[in-house]
Amino acid sequence: MRNTASPASPPAFLDPRAAVALAPLPLPGAGQGNAPPLLAPGRRRAVAAALGASTLAAFPSAWARSIHALLPDAALWQRPRMLWVTRPQSQEALRTVYWANGALEPQGYAALNRIYRDLHADAQWPIAQGLLDLNFLMQSVIARMVRPQPLILLSGYRTRATNVQVGGTEPNIHGLGLADDFRFEGLSLQENFRLAQRFQVGGLGLYPDRGSLHKDLGRFRSWVTTGRQGISRHEHASFR
Repeated sequence: MRNTASPASPPAFLDPRAAVALAPLPLPGAGQGNAPPLLAPGRRRAVAAALGASTLAAFPSAWARSIHALLPDAALWQRPRMLWVTRPQSQEALRTVYWANGALEPQGYAALNRIYRDLHADAQWPIAQGLLDLNFLMQSVIARMVRPQPLILLSGYRTRATNVQVGGTEPNIHGLGLADDFRFEGLSLQENFRLAQRFQVGGLGLYPDRGSLHKDLGRFRSWVTTGRQGISRHEHASFR
């Protein structure tokens, strides 16, 4: 699959209402061009909170020091960005550089689009660079805190039919390439959630019965879903 997204701007396939989620995030000590396209201005409070003493105190000290040290690191965004992803359902594993020298790497980006595909429909869609950058940031934090660990991808792109089949909500944000269901290997569910919460930029869902989480680049919201049929769903829940 050939990459048709422009590396210098939000990909054209994005819904204009969702493209705001890819606005550049200024990092302390970094020029605007060095920042990943992660957060809209109104969502920067989520990452800003990760630098606050009260929030950092909720983390074990090693986690707090790592996150505090990593966020202002402009060099992180200048070097090649690699992701390590596993997909249990298809028994796939991938380590690839998707961005280097100021642009998306076509082969690496295409490989990630492939592993993010809808397995039921065998269909794929370009995944937002902002989502990949968010995974890269979280994976970098884990590598610094503990050791490199793969992102276990449980759901990526979904066609409308698959979204209905699995009980997903509408609008189908998975269908825009803006969401994934995941967990990081080597971390407990609580540790996974704490990490995701510190870098929440849009939707964040917790599925205790499945041992997994959802994150997306849509509007800022949080929920918990329990039970196989998702009977209990609480929007704007607090997990602190």
